[in-house]
Amino acid sequence: MNRDASVGAVLDALGDPTRRDLYERILARPARVSGLAAAVTVTRPAVSHHVRVLKDAGLVREEDGLLVAAVDPLPQLRTYFDRLWFEASVGEGWLRERFAMSRRLYALDAMPAAAAGAAPRTRTA
Repeated sequence: MNRDASVGAVLDALGDPTRRDLYERILARPARVSGLAAAVTVTRPAVSHHVRVLKDAGLVREEDGLLVAAVDPLPQLRTYFDRLWFEASVGEGWLRERFAMSRRLYALDAMPAAAAGAAPRTRTA
């Protein structure tokens, strides 16, 4: 699976609040499906389904009958959000500067030439 697909699968898997809750529980303490089902408000078949999605995304694996959180995809997810945050912050700063420049240019256009300090144009022969 390529990096973009794995980040997409992780985002899809963690996009559901029940799966996020289950992943956080497994991350804090490895558990069996039956133990998870007893701790949450959804049915055991629903827990099994959500665990399957988490496994398919590479977030959970089974070891000796216990569900264990896999943290391997997390650095890729962190890189994705760091890049997104950086691009958003650079983009926002650029937009602020662009709008400020537009306001200054608009103010100059609205100002009469004499008030702007420009010498009146004269024709020379």
